[in-house]
Amino acid sequence: MIGRVPTWGAIALAAAGLACSSTVEVRPAARAVAPTIDTVVGLPISIGWGGDMDLRRIQRRTSDLLITQTGGRAVIAEELIDGEDDAAIAAALRSLGEDPARSLAFATSVTVGGRMVAGASPIPGFIVGKRVVVDFHAHLEVRHVGSKQVIGTVETVATGLPNEAEVGPKGEPGGALEAVASAVEKALATFAPRLSARARPFDLVEIPLGEANSVMRRLALLGSLYPELTLDEMQAIAQSQERFFVVAPGPLAPLGVAAGDLLGIPGGQTAATRAALARAVSRGLRPALAVERAGQQYILASAGAAAAPR
Repeated sequence: MIGRVPTWGAIALAAAGLACSSTVEVRPAARAVAPTIDTVVGLPISIGWGGDMDLRRIQRRTSDLLITQTGGRAVIAEELIDGEDDAAIAAALRSLGEDPARSLAFATSVTVGGRMVAGASPIPGFIVGKRVVVDFHAHLEVRHVGSKQVIGTVETVATGLPNEAEVGPKGEPGGALEAVASAVEKALATFAPRLSARARPFDLVEIPLGEANSVMRRLALLGSLYPELTLDEMQAIAQSQERFFVVAPGPLAPLGVAAGDLLGIPGGQTAATRAALARAVSRGLRPALAVERAGQQYILASAGAAAAPR
Protein backbone atom coordinates (compact mmCIF):
# COMPACT_ATOMS: atom_id res chain seq x y z
CA MET A 1 0.00 0.00 0.00
CA ILE A 2 1.32 3.42 -0.92
CA GLY A 3 1.63 5.88 1.94
CA ARG A 4 1.44 9.67 1.73
CA VAL A 5 2.88 11.63 4.62
CA PRO A 6 2.23 15.42 4.66
CA THR A 7 4.75 17.57 6.51
CA TRP A 8 4.89 21.29 7.22
CA GLY A 9 7.75 23.63 8.02
CA ALA A 10 8.41 27.35 8.32
CA ILE A 11 10.87 29.06 6.03
CA ALA A 12 12.82 32.30 6.22
CA LEU A 13 9.84 34.26 4.91
CA ALA A 14 7.46 33.03 7.60
CA ALA A 15 7.33 36.50 9.10
CA ALA A 16 5.69 37.65 5.87
CA GLY A 17 3.05 34.93 6.13
CA LEU A 18 4.75 32.68 3.54
CA ALA A 19 5.25 28.98 4.08
CA CYS A 20 6.64 25.67 2.82
CA SER A 21 4.72 22.40 2.63
CA SER A 22 5.67 18.88 1.54
CA THR A 23 4.10 15.54 0.78
CA VAL A 24 6.14 12.32 0.76
CA GLU A 25 4.91 9.26 -1.16
CA VAL A 26 6.46 5.97 -0.05
CA ARG A 27 5.95 2.94 -2.29
CA PRO A 28 6.34 -0.65 -1.03
CA ALA A 29 9.71 -1.27 -2.72
CA ALA A 30 11.27 1.57 -0.73
CA ARG A 31 10.96 -0.17 2.62
CA ALA A 32 13.30 -3.00 1.66
CA VAL A 33 16.15 -0.83 0.36
CA ALA A 34 16.03 2.20 2.67
CA PRO A 35 18.09 0.66 5.53
CA THR A 36 20.91 -0.36 3.13
CA ILE A 37 21.50 2.95 1.34
CA ASP A 38 24.83 4.68 1.96
CA THR A 39 25.19 6.83 -1.19
CA VAL A 40 22.87 9.15 -3.10
CA VAL A 41 23.30 10.18 -6.73
CA GLY A 42 21.97 13.62 -7.65
CA LEU A 43 20.79 13.57 -11.27
CA PRO A 44 20.82 16.83 -13.30
CA ILE A 45 18.11 19.17 -12.09
CA SER A 46 15.57 20.85 -14.38
CA ILE A 47 14.00 24.26 -13.73
CA GLY A 48 11.07 26.06 -15.30
CA TRP A 49 12.62 29.52 -15.63
CA GLY A 50 15.79 31.33 -16.63
CA GLY A 51 18.55 30.45 -19.05
CA ASP A 52 21.59 28.19 -19.22
CA MET A 53 23.60 30.04 -16.56
CA ASP A 54 20.64 30.10 -14.17
CA LEU A 55 20.38 26.34 -14.59
CA ARG A 56 24.10 25.86 -13.98
CA ARG A 57 23.97 28.01 -10.84
CA ILE A 58 20.90 26.20 -9.45
CA GLN A 59 22.58 22.88 -10.28
CA ARG A 60 25.69 23.95 -8.37
CA ARG A 61 23.63 24.99 -5.36
CA THR A 62 21.60 21.76 -5.50
CA SER A 63 24.77 19.66 -5.60
CA ASP A 64 26.12 21.60 -2.61
CA LEU A 65 22.87 20.90 -0.74
CA LEU A 66 23.16 17.19 -1.47
CA ILE A 67 26.77 17.07 -0.30
CA THR A 68 25.86 18.95 2.88
CA GLN A 69 22.72 17.01 3.75
CA THR A 70 24.33 13.58 3.19
CA GLY A 71 27.43 14.47 5.17
CA GLY A 72 29.52 13.97 2.02
CA ARG A 73 27.99 10.66 0.88
CA ALA A 74 26.80 11.97 -2.49
CA VAL A 75 27.71 11.60 -6.14
CA ILE A 76 26.72 14.85 -7.85
CA ALA A 77 25.40 15.52 -11.35
CA GLU A 78 28.68 17.16 -12.39
CA GLU A 79 30.41 13.78 -12.00
CA LEU A 80 28.08 11.96 -14.42
CA ILE A 81 30.13 12.90 -17.47
CA ASP A 82 29.10 9.82 -19.50
CA GLY A 83 25.33 10.26 -19.15
CA GLU A 84 22.49 9.70 -16.71
CA ASP A 85 20.96 6.42 -17.92
CA ASP A 86 21.10 3.43 -15.58
CA ALA A 87 24.19 1.86 -17.15
CA ALA A 88 26.13 5.13 -17.12
CA ILE A 89 25.20 5.86 -13.50
CA ALA A 90 26.19 2.38 -12.36
CA ALA A 91 29.50 2.63 -14.24
CA ALA A 92 30.20 6.08 -12.74
CA LEU A 93 29.52 4.78 -9.23
CA ARG A 94 31.88 1.84 -9.68
CA SER A 95 34.61 4.07 -11.09
CA LEU A 96 34.26 6.30 -8.02
CA GLY A 97 34.47 3.33 -5.64
CA GLU A 98 30.75 3.26 -4.76
CA ASP A 99 28.34 0.30 -4.79
CA PRO A 100 25.32 0.78 -7.11
CA ALA A 101 23.34 -1.76 -5.08
CA ARG A 102 23.56 0.52 -2.04
CA SER A 103 22.73 3.74 -3.88
CA LEU A 104 19.67 5.80 -4.72
CA ALA A 105 19.17 8.28 -7.54
CA PHE A 106 17.35 11.57 -6.89
CA ALA A 107 15.82 13.34 -9.91
CA THR A 108 14.58 16.85 -9.09
CA SER A 109 12.61 19.36 -11.11
CA VAL A 110 11.42 22.80 -10.01
CA THR A 111 8.59 24.78 -11.57
CA VAL A 112 7.30 28.23 -10.65
CA GLY A 113 3.94 29.97 -10.59
CA GLY A 114 2.54 33.25 -9.27
CA ARG A 115 -0.68 34.02 -7.42
CA MET A 116 -2.41 36.88 -5.63
CA VAL A 117 -2.91 36.86 -1.85
CA ALA A 118 -4.74 39.28 0.42
CA GLY A 119 -2.54 41.86 2.08
CA ALA A 120 -2.54 42.71 5.78
CA SER A 121 -2.17 45.98 7.64
CA PRO A 122 -0.69 46.37 11.15
CA ILE A 123 -2.99 49.35 11.70
CA PRO A 124 -6.72 48.60 12.13
CA GLY A 125 -8.98 50.32 9.66
CA PHE A 126 -6.44 50.67 6.86
CA ILE A 127 -7.46 49.03 3.58
CA VAL A 128 -4.74 46.89 2.01
CA GLY A 129 -5.03 45.37 -1.45
CA LYS A 130 -3.71 42.10 -2.80
CA ARG A 131 -0.09 41.27 -3.49
CA VAL A 132 1.75 38.78 -5.71
CA VAL A 133 3.64 35.82 -4.28
CA VAL A 134 5.58 33.12 -6.12
CA ASP A 135 5.23 29.37 -5.50
CA PHE A 136 8.24 27.15 -6.23
CA HIS A 137 7.18 23.53 -6.69
CA ALA A 138 9.97 20.94 -6.31
CA HIS A 139 9.22 17.39 -7.49
CA LEU A 140 11.79 14.76 -6.45
CA GLU A 141 11.65 11.17 -7.73
CA VAL A 142 13.58 8.42 -5.95
CA ARG A 143 14.88 5.32 -7.74
CA HIS A 144 17.12 2.45 -6.71
CA VAL A 145 20.17 2.67 -8.99
CA GLY A 146 19.86 0.09 -11.76
CA SER A 147 16.05 0.10 -11.71
CA LYS A 148 13.64 2.31 -13.63
CA GLN A 149 10.99 1.81 -10.95
CA VAL A 150 10.21 4.93 -8.92
CA ILE A 151 10.09 3.87 -5.26
CA GLY A 152 8.91 7.21 -3.91
CA THR A 153 8.39 10.89 -4.52
CA VAL A 154 8.57 14.13 -2.57
CA GLU A 155 6.46 17.14 -3.53
CA THR A 156 7.46 20.43 -1.90
CA VAL A 157 6.01 23.90 -2.41
CA ALA A 158 7.88 26.91 -1.01
CA THR A 159 6.46 30.39 -1.34
CA GLY A 160 8.59 33.45 -1.92
CA LEU A 161 8.42 36.99 -3.20
CA PRO A 162 8.74 38.10 -6.83
CA ASN A 163 12.33 38.67 -8.00
CA GLU A 164 13.80 37.55 -4.68
CA ALA A 165 17.41 36.40 -4.57
CA GLU A 166 18.21 32.69 -4.38
CA VAL A 167 20.14 33.39 -1.18
CA GLY A 168 19.36 36.27 1.18
CA PRO A 169 21.85 38.73 2.72
CA LYS A 170 22.26 36.51 5.80
CA GLY A 171 22.63 33.29 3.80
CA GLU A 172 18.98 32.27 4.12
CA PRO A 173 17.60 30.37 1.11
CA GLY A 174 15.02 31.93 -1.18
CA GLY A 175 11.89 30.07 -2.24
CA ALA A 176 13.52 28.00 -5.00
CA LEU A 177 16.36 26.72 -2.81
CA GLU A 178 14.05 26.22 0.16
CA ALA A 179 11.84 23.97 -1.96
CA VAL A 180 14.82 21.91 -3.15
CA ALA A 181 16.45 21.73 0.31
CA SER A 182 13.21 20.63 1.94
CA ALA A 183 12.61 17.97 -0.72
CA VAL A 184 16.15 16.57 -0.35
CA GLU A 185 15.95 16.61 3.45
CA LYS A 186 12.66 14.70 3.50
CA ALA A 187 13.81 12.26 0.81
CA LEU A 188 16.93 11.41 2.81
CA ALA A 189 15.02 11.00 6.08
CA THR A 190 12.51 8.66 4.41
CA PHE A 191 14.52 6.71 1.81
CA ALA A 192 18.11 6.89 3.13
CA PRO A 193 17.82 7.30 6.92
CA ARG A 194 21.46 6.28 7.49
CA LEU A 195 22.54 9.49 5.76
CA SER A 196 20.08 12.06 7.05
CA ALA A 197 21.77 12.58 10.41
CA ARG A 198 25.40 12.67 9.25
CA ALA A 199 27.68 15.57 10.18
CA ARG A 200 27.92 18.48 7.77
CA PRO A 201 31.04 18.47 5.57
CA PHE A 202 33.19 21.37 4.45
CA ASP A 203 32.08 24.13 2.09
CA LEU A 204 34.24 24.58 -1.02
CA VAL A 205 34.14 26.62 -4.21
CA GLU A 206 35.08 24.35 -7.12
CA ILE A 207 36.85 25.91 -10.11
CA PRO A 208 35.70 24.35 -13.42
CA LEU A 209 38.64 22.70 -15.14
CA GLY A 210 37.88 24.21 -18.54
CA GLU A 211 38.42 27.74 -17.19
CA ALA A 212 41.61 27.05 -15.24
CA ASN A 213 43.99 28.86 -17.62
CA SER A 214 41.97 32.00 -18.37
CA VAL A 215 41.68 34.66 -15.67
CA MET A 216 38.90 36.55 -17.45
CA ARG A 217 36.78 33.46 -18.14
CA ARG A 218 37.35 32.28 -14.60
CA LEU A 219 36.18 35.60 -13.15
CA ALA A 220 33.11 35.67 -15.40
CA LEU A 221 32.15 32.11 -14.47
CA LEU A 222 32.79 32.66 -10.77
CA GLY A 223 30.52 35.70 -10.79
CA SER A 224 27.73 33.67 -12.41
CA LEU A 225 28.05 30.42 -10.44
CA TYR A 226 29.06 31.90 -7.07
CA PRO A 227 27.49 35.37 -6.84
CA GLU A 228 27.85 35.26 -3.06
CA LEU A 229 31.66 35.54 -3.26
CA THR A 230 33.24 38.84 -2.29
CA LEU A 231 35.49 40.75 -4.70
CA ASP A 232 38.54 39.84 -2.61
CA GLU A 233 37.63 36.15 -2.73
CA MET A 234 37.06 36.25 -6.48
CA GLN A 235 40.38 37.97 -7.03
CA ALA A 236 42.24 35.39 -4.91
CA ILE A 237 40.64 32.51 -6.82
CA ALA A 238 41.17 34.07 -10.23
CA GLN A 239 44.89 34.58 -9.60
CA SER A 240 45.48 30.99 -8.44
CA GLN A 241 45.81 27.74 -10.39
CA GLU A 242 44.48 25.60 -7.54
CA ARG A 243 41.26 23.58 -7.77
CA PHE A 244 39.24 24.66 -4.71
CA PHE A 245 38.66 27.69 -2.49
CA VAL A 246 37.75 27.02 1.16
CA VAL A 247 34.65 28.83 2.45
CA ALA A 248 34.37 26.71 5.63
CA PRO A 249 36.92 23.92 6.37
CA GLY A 250 34.66 21.70 8.52
CA PRO A 251 36.38 18.28 8.95
CA LEU A 252 39.40 19.53 6.97
CA ALA A 253 40.34 21.84 9.85
CA PRO A 254 42.27 19.11 11.76
CA LEU A 255 44.57 18.84 8.73
CA GLY A 256 45.43 22.52 9.07
CA VAL A 257 43.06 23.82 6.40
CA ALA A 258 41.50 27.23 7.11
CA ALA A 259 38.82 29.42 5.56
CA GLY A 260 40.26 31.39 2.65
CA ASP A 261 42.79 28.70 1.68
CA LEU A 262 43.16 27.57 -1.92
CA LEU A 263 43.44 23.79 -2.29
CA GLY A 264 44.79 21.48 -4.95
CA ILE A 265 46.12 17.96 -5.27
CA PRO A 266 49.92 17.61 -5.17
CA GLY A 267 51.41 16.75 -8.54
CA GLY A 268 49.28 18.91 -10.82
CA GLN A 269 45.69 19.45 -11.89
CA THR A 270 43.04 16.89 -10.99
CA ALA A 271 39.53 16.19 -12.24
CA ALA A 272 38.42 15.37 -8.68
CA THR A 273 35.29 17.25 -7.63
CA ARG A 274 34.37 18.73 -4.27
CA ALA A 275 32.01 15.76 -3.89
CA ALA A 276 34.88 13.28 -4.38
CA LEU A 277 36.87 15.03 -1.66
CA ALA A 278 33.82 15.03 0.62
CA ARG A 279 33.29 11.28 0.11
CA ALA A 280 36.91 10.55 0.96
CA VAL A 281 36.75 12.61 4.14
CA SER A 282 33.39 11.04 5.10
CA ARG A 283 35.14 7.64 5.13
CA GLY A 284 37.78 8.92 7.52
CA LEU A 285 40.47 9.24 4.83
CA ARG A 286 42.93 12.12 4.95
CA PRO A 287 44.00 12.86 1.36
CA ALA A 288 47.17 14.78 0.62
CA LEU A 289 46.37 18.40 -0.20
CA ALA A 290 48.33 21.28 -1.66
CA VAL A 291 47.46 24.49 0.21
CA GLU A 292 48.06 28.05 -0.98
CA ARG A 293 47.79 30.66 1.78
CA ALA A 294 48.98 34.26 1.79
CA GLY A 295 51.34 33.60 -1.10
CA GLN A 296 52.87 30.52 0.57
CA GLN A 297 52.35 26.93 -0.57
CA TYR A 298 52.25 23.84 1.63
CA ILE A 299 51.62 20.11 1.37
CA LEU A 300 49.32 18.61 4.01
CA ALA A 301 49.92 14.87 4.02
CA SER A 302 47.69 13.59 6.84
CA ALA A 303 45.83 14.58 10.00
CA GLY A 304 48.23 15.65 12.69
CA ALA A 305 51.20 15.86 10.28
CA ALA A 306 53.19 19.05 10.08
CA ALA A 307 52.64 21.22 7.03
CA ALA A 308 55.61 21.05 4.69
CA PRO A 309 56.40 24.05 2.41
CA ARG A 310 56.67 23.40 -1.33
